Amino acid sequence: MNCILRGVRVIDPAVGLDLPGQDVWLSEGRIIAMYRHIDAGTVPVIDLTRGPGQSPCVLAPGFIDLHAHLREPGDEGSETVASGARAAAAGGFTHVLSMANTDPTVDSPERVAQACSRAATAVVQVMVAAAVSVGLGGTEMVDVAGCAAAGAVAFSDDGRNAAPPELLTEALRRAADVSRPVLVHPEDEAIIAANNTAGGALTRSVDRPAQAEAAAVGAAIGALAAAGRGRLHLQHLSTAASVDLVRRAREQGMAVTAEVTPHHLGMWLPAAAPTDPPALLKVNPPLRGQRDREALVQGLRDGVIDAVATDHAPHPMDQKTGDLAAAAPGIAGLETALATCLTLGGMSGDWIPVLLERLTAGPHRVLGEAAPARLPRLRVGETATCVLFDPAAEWVVGEATGQSLSTNTPLQGVRLRGRVLLTLSDGLIAHHDEHNLPWPAHLVGSAGG
Repeated sequence: MNCILRGVRVIDPAVGLDLPGQDVWLSEGRIIAMYRHIDAGTVPVIDLTRGPGQSPCVLAPGFIDLHAHLREPGDEGSETVASGARAAAAGGFTHVLSMANTDPTVDSPERVAQACSRAATAVVQVMVAAAVSVGLGGTEMVDVAGCAAAGAVAFSDDGRNAAPPELLTEALRRAADVSRPVLVHPEDEAIIAANNTAGGALTRSVDRPAQAEAAAVGAAIGALAAAGRGRLHLQHLSTAASVDLVRRAREQGMAVTAEVTPHHLGMWLPAAAPTDPPALLKVNPPLRGQRDREALVQGLRDGVIDAVATDHAPHPMDQKTGDLAAAAPGIAGLETALATCLTLGGMSGDWIPVLLERLTAGPHRVLGEAAPARLPRLRVGETATCVLFDPAAEWVVGEATGQSLSTNTPLQGVRLRGRVLLTLSDGLIAHHDEHNLPWPAHLVGSAGG
């Protein structure tokens, strides 16, 4: 493609850049120029200029998702690496970290290499997390050095938290030796088991008290202190108590980071309207009350929480029907993440630059030396990895066919604001919303743009 995007707001969080009314010239996958008015000459112009008082379209670095379940291998009917990558691109994500709880589990150097091979042709960069323990069982540690050498950028038993503090402590040390973070799903399984009066699988237990999360957060921070080195990342925080624990640990200089999901930012119980089926709202950890949600929003705004991560968890609808206790937990969220944060999560208006920081530079910092080689930036002369979105564009979830193979979201039929128009990944068009960003067909080549 060769065109000028006219009248956009350029936000580059890594350097605090926020410039309205910019023209951006894209050609052959690169940003050729970026300033207030570019003399178009013979270059086609896509005029996105908005009138006074209207929200401009925003160009930002591509988003990084630290937490997605792509289901391949083992459950390709729910999602594949290819379909998940397309869903990510439709949500503005150019980098996605896939979790290890597939079937079989990604818990050896050989399986890490296989996962990296499956990701090689995806439309965005799919990074691979290896498990911390074999089979997520919490008893035998994986070959940390071998998995890192095979391509794992992080370690996580996400979906479970069966590892005792001693194993987590040693995992943090070994991961530090290969400059990788350890990502922890902070739910105390003993507390959940004690509350699991309905029986059945622990991962599907409905009663998951806030105490279970706070206890697990405290135990993980304690393991980091005992390790004496390493980097701990706490996944999908859901309670005010967890935010306070992370804040105190950070004040003490500990290398702990945290994330929050769009659904925990934007939804709370009791729900304003029931979903059909009710299990569309079932997620681990569960949605909490309004006070917890407000603490999460504030933690994200003030930097105690470093990243927004989707915890994209696709399931077929038959896993979301019937008895609530037996239903699978999780929400498919890659395509709705930005709009959920803007519409329901309190991160619109003046907070957009903060949200974008937590979607780009923040996740990059969490990964550290294992992060993508290039800091998420908008640099003239470089290959473009970026997203163009309209924060004011309204759309109804489910009204048009999405890219994910699964539709298990409580937002079905909900009108949201915030639409991704274009995603470029390493100079290639990964997603183009032709309806909301129409342009002459000759501007767009095949995938190579």
